[in-house]
Amino acid sequence: MATELKDIKLYYFTQVKGSKTIGRGDYIRLMLEDASVDYEYVRLTWDQWKEKKVELLEQGEIDPTMPYITIGGKHYFKTLPAMRVIAKKLGKYNGENEEEEYLLDAYSDSMNDWMTKWGTALFVGNEETLKTYKETHRVNAHKMLNRMFSLNKGPYVLGEKITYIDFFIYHILDDDTKTIVDIEAEAHVDAETYPHVATFIEAFKNRPNLKGSIALQ
Repeated sequence: MATELKDIKLYYFTQVKGSKTIGRGDYIRLMLEDASVDYEYVRLTWDQWKEKKVELLEQGEIDPTMPYITIGGKHYFKTLPAMRVIAKKLGKYNGENEEEEYLLDAYSDSMNDWMTKWGTALFVGNEETLKTYKETHRVNAHKMLNRMFSLNKGPYVLGEKITYIDFFIYHILDDDTKTIVDIEAEAHVDAETYPHVATFIEAFKNRPNLKGSIALQ
């Protein structure tokens, strides 16, 4: 199982918005930590990434972006596709049938849509864009997640079994909390308004391999 993931490296920026954990790199990191996979985390500055991207293009890579992983020197770009590769190689964190695979794909699209709105508001928007995000998009995302988690018995998207999209969901909640509420805070929602999301957050934070890993030092 995890023996297939030898010589794995994760590449991402040194910091995003002044934080070592904000951004897509940690979505993958938490999955590797949970699986007890040995890996090297390679952190690049923006200038280093610009040079690295040119190098990757010269090597024939089509659309290099960060984060990305290498396994035995082979490159895997894009966050969710890389997470799916890890899940398949580990034989865990994936769906067990076509229906579950479909749900994970659909939820992945929904989470990417949310992250696009979050990223636009935080990185390229203006005050009005940020206001719309806080008052509309953020609220709608929390409502959607609460409905999603209410569909199965258990704290995760598919119930008791954690999947790759749960790592994505937790960390976008964490990124959102840090950038909208408090940079020192961890993932949080109003437990009375979104009880299923709150249950998910607590279950995720208390996973044995993640208790000391969520707040990257």
